[in-house]
Amino acid sequence: MDARSSSGGAQKDASGSASSRAGVKAAVGAHRLSRDARLRHPNDIQAVFQHGRREERRAFVLLWCPRPGATRAAFAASRQIRGAVIRNRAKRRLREAYRRLETRPGRLDLVFVARPSTLVVEAGAIAREMEQALAAVSRP
Repeated sequence: MDARSSSGGAQKDASGSASSRAGVKAAVGAHRLSRDARLRHPNDIQAVFQHGRREERRAFVLLWCPRPGATRAAFAASRQIRGAVIRNRAKRRLREAYRRLETRPGRLDLVFVARPSTLVVEAGAIAREMEQALAAVSRP
């Protein structure tokens, strides 16, 4: 251990105190979608784009197709949303609305594509639109 370091070599934040990044990671990890609940492989996402059905809403487009097993979801943003930082913010808003849903449909691959209005619509409206779109998809 370095004689000048009181934190045992831990990273320090801007204030000079030991960073609490590990605590933040643990808190965020408890709320994230599980690995099995995410559509992660590019080929699977591309299959939904090519063969899936569409449900259009003001803040997003939902692409979906049936699958055996549990529901998986992916989040994308249209290039109409200029700038990577802004696109990432739009995807985060959709991901958070999906994560907070109380019920999710079963046996589907879902891809939510953010539209530019995702950034200006309030979070509650996105959640309501998402519930309505998923209810429409779940109907036989």
